Amino acid sequence: MVRAIQERLGAWERPVVSDYELGVLMVAQLENQQEPPTLQVYRRLVKELSSFGLIFPDKDFKPDTVYHLFGRIKPKAIEVACSVDPFAYVSHLSAMEYHGLTDRFSKILYLTTPTDKEWREQAAARIGRDLKAQTAAYRAARLPVLRRLPLERIEGQRVELMRRSSRGAFKTIKSTGLRVATMGRTFLDMVREPQNCGGIQHVVDTYSAYAERNLTLIAEEVERHGNAVEKVRAGYLLDEVCRLSHPLIDGWTKYAQRGGSRMLDPQAEYASDYSAKWMLSINVPSLMPRFNEDGL
Repeated sequence: MVRAIQERLGAWERPVVSDYELGVLMVAQLENQQEPPTLQVYRRLVKELSSFGLIFPDKDFKPDTVYHLFGRIKPKAIEVACSVDPFAYVSHLSAMEYHGLTDRFSKILYLTTPTDKEWREQAAARIGRDLKAQTAAYRAARLPVLRRLPLERIEGQRVELMRRSSRGAFKTIKSTGLRVATMGRTFLDMVREPQNCGGIQHVVDTYSAYAERNLTLIAEEVERHGNAVEKVRAGYLLDEVCRLSHPLIDGWTKYAQRGGSRMLDPQAEYASDYSAKWMLSINVPSLMPRFNEDGL
């Protein structure tokens, strides 16, 4: 059994393997031998793989939960994170870095993952798919189950984990299992949560530099998944800052409405400077008419 699992790990696409994944590999081999899974057999398997140097624990996680594989190059934090949390994806400033939209190298890894309830539901469905008829026997043996592991620091990077009920669009890189927000969703997140994207000024600069070449992707994502105020913020940036036009952007003007809560930067104080077209407080100093006129 150890040799068979060693071969599977040799072709493992992800940079680490979890205790749950080792359990699933073990069950597949035992099923072929018509043997029931037990905790004793699992512990013996881990001991043998460890003694041969085929796996060794990842010190960023609780002991005996995540293992590195022999002969692999040092993985990136984003690759480990997406391996450990199968339902999370790289987002916000980290996604901007992946897509080449920023020259900042953040010490924080931004991840988006489902809420606890949704995570448990997806995990239960995943266990059922992985183990099929062996699910009940696996649970009865008290073998490691798929569960959310604490993600605090990975490969020297602090993790900012955001639990979102509506996670949005992401793509999977097959060769590594890496999941990252799509280009359109990354631009939507910039106006949704600029504080997690380098701050509003960095968002303005990024839209100015990269929105034109990604205009269709941005417009379609904001149209489908942006709420009213996010459409107004994106519309203002694309229309009045970037001087870009698109049929979908024209339609967002119907969401413009007077009110002190409509601000370009949701984290800053309300400013009297506003866009008459988008009915939006322009509370970003570099975009304020008075700031530009006085040079202050």
